[in-house]
Amino acid sequence: MDFQSIVDSYEMAAAVLSVEDKGEGRYGDIRIVRANSMYRKIMGEGYHDDMIYYELIPKESKFEDFCYRCAVHKQHLHAYVDTKSMGVWTDGTYIPLSRNLDQGNIHYFMFFFEFTKGPEADALSDVSMDSATFVIKTCIKLRQSNEFCSCMSAVNCDIQEKTDSFCSSIVLVDEERDKSAILCAKFRNDCAKIEDFKEQLTHQVIFSWKDTVKDRDNIIVKDEHDMDELEKINPLWAKSLRAADVKSLILVPLCRMDKILGYWFVTNFNTDRLIEIKEVIELVSFFISAEVANNNLMERLEFMSNVDLLTGLRNRNSMNYRVDLFVSGERKVPAPFGVIFADLNGLKQANDTGGHIAGDALLKKAGNLLSEVFDKDEIYRAGGDEFVVITPDCAKEQFERKVEEIRKKASYGCEVCFAIGSHWDEKGENLRLAMHLADEAMYADKNKFYEEHPDKARR
Repeated sequence: MDFQSIVDSYEMAAAVLSVEDKGEGRYGDIRIVRANSMYRKIMGEGYHDDMIYYELIPKESKFEDFCYRCAVHKQHLHAYVDTKSMGVWTDGTYIPLSRNLDQGNIHYFMFFFEFTKGPEADALSDVSMDSATFVIKTCIKLRQSNEFCSCMSAVNCDIQEKTDSFCSSIVLVDEERDKSAILCAKFRNDCAKIEDFKEQLTHQVIFSWKDTVKDRDNIIVKDEHDMDELEKINPLWAKSLRAADVKSLILVPLCRMDKILGYWFVTNFNTDRLIEIKEVIELVSFFISAEVANNNLMERLEFMSNVDLLTGLRNRNSMNYRVDLFVSGERKVPAPFGVIFADLNGLKQANDTGGHIAGDALLKKAGNLLSEVFDKDEIYRAGGDEFVVITPDCAKEQFERKVEEIRKKASYGCEVCFAIGSHWDEKGENLRLAMHLADEAMYADKNKFYEEHPDKARR
């Protein structure tokens, strides 16, 4: 057969490829048999006829799987994927050639492709009606509630049912803090739970995924051959999968720009539906990634608006909101409660002698000391050198012990020195009054401190 004439009849980049069938779902060499001028131009001078494809471009297991399915099983396939190793998106079409052209265990197909610099909506939305309907329902479900975790859990449950997988799970990661957390997990068997697999799904395994997916848009394991290939690049993960009796897997990174926010995986699904399942998961992952990124942003904004970034304590804005909730009756402070006002002595002197770096260090130490003594209470940096503590549901004796402890640990001569005022309210009827009385007591204590130690500059 004159394959060159076939490919030359096309304007877009086209090639005839061959796949060596080794039986039992395994394949050998995948070769570029013939290519037209556009294909050769894009691929550069390294091209030659009958070359093994990965002599020209990076080896890619998903591409090989599509080649095998098209050439051997004569499936007409289309894929629009993020080819990370080349920095482009590839819109590829796979068309099987007649079995009459096959030669023994060598099977042929046509491959057409175009590169785009980024994802294009038209190409991404070119999916089956069934997949499109499912994705639309998913988007609607994501908009039905403001509760992030419940939305993610509902969508994850739908995916588990859609894929008929043993498990579908979303894992969030924070690379800067070296932390990971299971957001949600759904199993085919309701008796199973994610905690059953904590020995396999370790922090080390989760953070090994980044290097594995760095040149791919997903990881697919459909059989033992794929598992063997995965073992070559990530033996730790492959070992954990085998220990968990995982036979098939799709894992998709959840990304915002180039930052990985988490991962979504399904295990032990019906591999006969691989193309359909892959299509659904890749599409839904776009929207899941956006929701995770949006939630991270909202949490960050909330954190910045309610937390003092220097000490890590709640800030004045958070304190005012807490008082408003009390006054409105929306959220009372469980009675009896106590209020402590603590004003940091010597901050001005620290700033004058050591600069603001020394002053900031002193403020951090003050915050740490308060957190140590009032570890389960509400601690606020009210501004500057002023701190406020609210101790809910605290008996008078317990409250007085805490006040005495902070006085001893922050007395004159200690690394941190506070002027302290306190007030205990048995009935818990007036938080503002309790704060006012504690504030007055603190100023009396502070004036006494500077009278006794005139060498310490005020504030």
